[in-house]
Amino acid sequence: MNLARRSRPARSRSAGAARTERAAAALLLGALALVGSGQARADDAAVARALVAALPAGGRTDVVLIDQPSRPGAPRVRAATHVNAPPAAIRAALLDTAHYSALIPSLIRAEARPGDGNVPFVDWELEVPLFNLSGRFALRAAGDQVRLDLFDGDFSPGHLVFTMTPVAGGGATLLLDAVLDMRRSNWMLRRILKQSPFAEPAALAAAAHVALRAAALRAEHPANAGAWRPVWPLGPPPSWEPDPGGPAAPALAAARAAGVVAFVARRSDVRLGGVAAAVTVRSAVPALEQALGDPRSWRAFPGWRKVDLVPGARGPGARVEDNLPLMDFDATWAADGPLRWTAVDGATRGARLGWSVRAGDGQGATATLLLYPRVEKTGSIARRFVAAEPLLESGLALAVAFADVASLRASLRAAPARGR
Repeated sequence: MNLARRSRPARSRSAGAARTERAAAALLLGALALVGSGQARADDAAVARALVAALPAGGRTDVVLIDQPSRPGAPRVRAATHVNAPPAAIRAALLDTAHYSALIPSLIRAEARPGDGNVPFVDWELEVPLFNLSGRFALRAAGDQVRLDLFDGDFSPGHLVFTMTPVAGGGATLLLDAVLDMRRSNWMLRRILKQSPFAEPAALAAAAHVALRAAALRAEHPANAGAWRPVWPLGPPPSWEPDPGGPAAPALAAARAAGVVAFVARRSDVRLGGVAAAVTVRSAVPALEQALGDPRSWRAFPGWRKVDLVPGARGPGARVEDNLPLMDFDATWAADGPLRWTAVDGATRGARLGWSVRAGDGQGATATLLLYPRVEKTGSIARRFVAAEPLLESGLALAVAFADVASLRASLRAAPARGR
């Protein structure tokens, strides 16, 4: 039985109604473009430059900033990646609405129609398990940017702004600035969003990373009839990835002050290599290492209902039981050494979890969570999502890493208050 929501039928509208819609859309888009003070825009530009500059050599690691705190209905994520194609190829891929299914395979409808002046409106529909998503956005291109402004339907209001910059020697960097109302979606996602105050920005992080990498891959494989995606088996690489020093680097101090900085690494075959997510914590390094070395601190992770210590030759492990809907993170974790654990039993057997702690930015320490969560092993829903869109392997891992590290930092902040 197909439970997908039917496409919204085209509605017959009078010329006056169409003019009203265009005027309302123009007003909303103009308001979105004017948001923020001049200083805020200057700070944004500096952070954006830092994210792009932090991209490691080799082109297999992306840099992501998830703003914290986030505004309900308007979380913000910025993400940067290397692209083995010139800016013109990225721009062409983003503007080719007739072939958007080669950009995102589950995008089953993308129909451009006259909009506001020279700005077309695009009606879109995304096929996802259980229920489809649909809406409308305005498509703009100017200079080094392509901008999608969502003003009707799911995830609206919001925007996706892609900025392309050529790289000496060939290729480009691609920066995505995403703000979407994730609450305007299907019942399943709304149910997940209720599980944690960090769920909304986490969901946006997953979606934004998929959009970023989808645009990069389409620009790199423009001749393919369909979307190019990795087809190799999933699984952790031989060594822990990425380097935890990346998101904790001093050059990204301003970005960490704005939220959670994450590096998302890919194996050589483009499958997920791992995620490192860094936050600033007001704590001395030894005290923070001691706290994070106790697996019972994982009780702060969303849905990790019960965490019992399990003795081990290389340090304490843990037996975890969760109460998350639609996903199963129950597992037994064994220590691989100081601040490193591997799941040795349970649904996510083979998953990795670790910490790196170093002196911070003058206000304490920087804690970096290293995670390879094996989300595709947590149940049929996650497995179906990753099968439908392989890029969600990395997107969902990023979402889990962000929610875990943000929740743990919140728990550490609350600990002194509970002790008074």
